[in-house]
Order: sequence, then structure tokens, then C-alpha cells
Amino acid sequence: MNKTFHMEYPVPKNGTYTLKAAVTAKSDTHYVILCESRRWLFEGDLQSGETREHSFTVNVCDTHMFGDPYTHRTSLTVEAMGDVSLECSVSPCTAPTIYIAGDSTVTDQPAEYPYNAASTYCGWGQMFPLYLTEGIAVSNHAQSGSTTAEFMQSNWLVVRERIKPGDFLVVEFGHNDQKVKELAAFDGYIKNLRYYAEAAADLGAKIIFCSPINRIIFEPDGKLKNLLGEYRSAVKTAAEECKAVFVDLWKRSTEYMEAAGPEDAWDYFWSDGKSRDYTHTNDIGGKVIAKFVAQELLAANVLPIASHIKADEIQTPLPKPSGKKNTAENINDYRSVGLVNIPDLADIDKDIRNI
Repeated sequence: MNKTFHMEYPVPKNGTYTLKAAVTAKSDTHYVILCESRRWLFEGDLQSGETREHSFTVNVCDTHMFGDPYTHRTSLTVEAMGDVSLECSVSPCTAPTIYIAGDSTVTDQPAEYPYNAASTYCGWGQMFPLYLTEGIAVSNHAQSGSTTAEFMQSNWLVVRERIKPGDFLVVEFGHNDQKVKELAAFDGYIKNLRYYAEAAADLGAKIIFCSPINRIIFEPDGKLKNLLGEYRSAVKTAAEECKAVFVDLWKRSTEYMEAAGPEDAWDYFWSDGKSRDYTHTNDIGGKVIAKFVAQELLAANVLPIASHIKADEIQTPLPKPSGKKNTAENINDYRSVGLVNIPDLADIDKDIRNI
């Protein structure tokens, strides 16, 4: 599936907007509507000549990624994949915004075209709008390679100037903090989590803490190695201290990928058919993690987010292994592709900061 539509719509200032899009199929097609940095808004099918109208609530916001210059945003980017044409309009609106702080497992990742879902990196934050109805927006400021400390020095400076009473701050870090001595789980890391909670409260926003998703490095018995459990515990502790919502993505991702098994788990993580990734989901896995977030916020009745979640689209039944291999009998095969090898912590995550 190729990218077939790209347009920039000027906007007067940062804020929330209503995006109306009329999609017409040039042939029978599967299509996706995206905004900003490949943030998914809708996915569906149309028959040739059929037109469907959509209305979304989106956010346009300046960015200041760590290590990069401040970027002013003066337009809304709209894109589409599929054999379609679009007619769009953009108008200001008032709506709460979900601001997201995080690392590569959360950020808006780019894609190459022709599009391949398996070999496209994806942070769950860019899939989350797919499961929201009109009336609430997402502003994803997560960055590949970021720690709680680095984010505080740049990305956060934009968010704190934009976030307002009634908005939300979703925080998920850990993969990179783990590699920095000063950011040990119950040292610098939890101190920074407390800072974000206090700052959000001072600004009238509600904070949501997410534990980091697990890496898919398996033990010989088919269980995932516990490489981020201490960071998960720190997030849970911070959430309890701050009386914040806690979304346990470490637990949810561990349960799901262990159910899939050592071979099939990689259906959800980046692979180009030759090399694989322990840490970063592809578009398939990004959708699954985004659904976990939606499920947890719906179960906790976090309003008004819960009232905008598409409850009928977020089911995630545990996968059943395809039975291609038996872990115990094929342990040497798994070692050959890195399933049970642990590289040095400094090299455990593929560097995708500049993809």
C-alpha cells in the first residue's frame, strides 16, 4: 500500500482542530488516514467509487526534540494510504488533549513506501488516536532514545507551555533510563516521575503513568526475561504515591508475548526478514499496545478519555502459538536468532533515533 495523499493545511496557532475528510475510493481499496508524523486516525475499506466522510479532533503543536532545534508548527499535515482521493477542511475547536511523553516505544515513527506493516517501526502513541472518537486529541512528544531526564530538558518545555486544565499527560519511559547510572529505577528515574506528576498537577492536568513495555528476549522455558521489572515497580510506586492512574504495559505486554511464544512474538516487533528487533514494535504490535492502553483507561473509567474510546475495536484475545517450534527442542535455533542471547545492556536496543 502506497502513500497516495499528502497535504499541509495552514493553522493560525497551536491548538485543537476539527479535521473533516471526505474519502473517495478510486478502486476497491483498504485505506488509512493519518495526520502529523504518521499518527493514525482511521483504517477501513471502500469499494470503487464509494465516498465516506470522517470527522476527527486533532492537535497541532510545536516540538522541541532533544538535541534538535525548536520546531514551529504552522500547519496540519494530513496523509492517506490506499487508492483514494481526499477532500479536507480544518477548523479550530475546543477539546481536551492527551499529551504523551516517552521514548521510541511510544513515539511517532516514520515509514517507507511501499508500506510493509512488519518492517515499519511504530510507537503505540501514534496508533492510540485510531481507537478514539471525535472530541479528544492526541499530541505525541515522545522521542526515540529519550530518558526521563532528557525529555525534561527539551520536549517537556513545549508541553508545559501548552498543557491546560482538563488535559492529560501520559508518561512512559524506562528502556533508556535503564542504561544511565543516575537514572536507576528507585533513584533518578522515580524522582523524575514524581516531578512530572507534580508539574502536571500544578498546570491543572491529570497524569497517567505507564510502565515500559517488555523486551521480547525469552528464557529457555518460554518466559520473557525480566529486564525492566524494577522500572515497572518504580512506576507503580510513583503512581500510588501521586494517586495517579497506572497502566501496566510491562505486565500486559509480557502476558501477551509469552502467550504468542518465542517464535510468533516477533510478528509484533520490527523485522525486515533478515534482522530483528528485541524492543521496538512494528505497526501490528503498535496497535496491540495502543489497545492495551485504551482497555486500561476504559476499565479505570478515566474521564473524559473513557467516553471517547471505541470499545468495540480494542479487543486483544491472547494469541495462540502457531506451533512452528518447540522451545525446549529448538533452543539452539532460537539462540542463532538471538531469542535467548542477551547482548550488553548498552547495545540491547537498536538505535533508531535517526531513521
